[in-house]
Amino acid sequence: MKLTQLLKSTNLDNSLLIGYYGGGNYGDELLLEVLGNLLHQNGTKDVTITYINPDQYEDYHHDFGYKRIDMQDKKQLIKQLLTSKNIMIGGGGLWGVDMNFNTFLLSLMLFFGRFLLGKKVFLLGVGYYNSTTKLGRAGAWLAGKAANGIIARDDETFENFSLINNETYLDSDMAWYIDQVNLRPYEHDVTVMERHLRIDDKTLVIAPRRPQSKKHSHEFTAFTDQIGEFIAKNSDKSIIVAVLESQARSPEEHRQAQAWRELYPNVQLLDFPHNPLALFLFFRKHHRNLALIAPQFHVIITAHLTNVPFSPIVYDNKVDALLTQIGVAYQERIPMKDVNLGVMQQFADNFFGGSN
Repeated sequence: MKLTQLLKSTNLDNSLLIGYYGGGNYGDELLLEVLGNLLHQNGTKDVTITYINPDQYEDYHHDFGYKRIDMQDKKQLIKQLLTSKNIMIGGGGLWGVDMNFNTFLLSLMLFFGRFLLGKKVFLLGVGYYNSTTKLGRAGAWLAGKAANGIIARDDETFENFSLINNETYLDSDMAWYIDQVNLRPYEHDVTVMERHLRIDDKTLVIAPRRPQSKKHSHEFTAFTDQIGEFIAKNSDKSIIVAVLESQARSPEEHRQAQAWRELYPNVQLLDFPHNPLALFLFFRKHHRNLALIAPQFHVIITAHLTNVPFSPIVYDNKVDALLTQIGVAYQERIPMKDVNLGVMQQFADNFFGGSN
């Protein structure tokens, strides 16, 4: 069973949709925008979306007529949990290297929601990886046991959840369903984005990433340092630094990106709120002039789907699984710890034609 088949064959009216939405993280916001479109197209009614700072929802999303509640308001969340028939987890590699205690609490809530409150639980386009922690494995077991249906986004997730729940089905990440979304309403969002960013010639997009776990914090810090060195040595190249998370969640990355822009006239910033499908369309529109250096899972998918060349950087099993899906050979993949100035320079020179 595929995601779209489940959405069509299952009555998901009166559902609570949960994800790490509202932090301005490109991947999470993309998942919500795609899923919101699919639910709306299927006529699903009375969906409540958990969202950090709901008043900022319209900065990142179109309105599908669904209610939003503040995910940080525990009283409101519990009330909605009690009154909803279904609980949907809307995508993401929740049980992977970025696993945290909040994800464990979410898994525990799903378990109690199913077996104490009688809710139906659906895990849609999720990821469960061997790179997760012991706490992550415990959380995945709780969530897997609670689920009435699991749509796994890759083979590793399918194998892991299949050991817990027979109602596990192999599909792909929800980003692969962008082609089933009516993208015409997002053309205005692209126009707004182009007021901030100019693409007159070949341009390299580089996306620093905030470390979300201690395990890889030194690697991401080193990656940011290498970006700084690369920018300093390539003042003749058009560069966009894309901070793919809100300033509230990634203050250091925003501060550093702003400093680069002030130092180097060739640097533009993608550090403002934008609809994730607008960025997808921006990539598609300008794909002949763009290339990407970034470790983030969903911006790599975006580059692949829009024919933008990208550097295949791997920091977790979920990225490895993605690169396997899209046919990137193992010998071409670059472990995060091996990303350095030389690796970036070689990729950039190949893209720009060897100029320096």
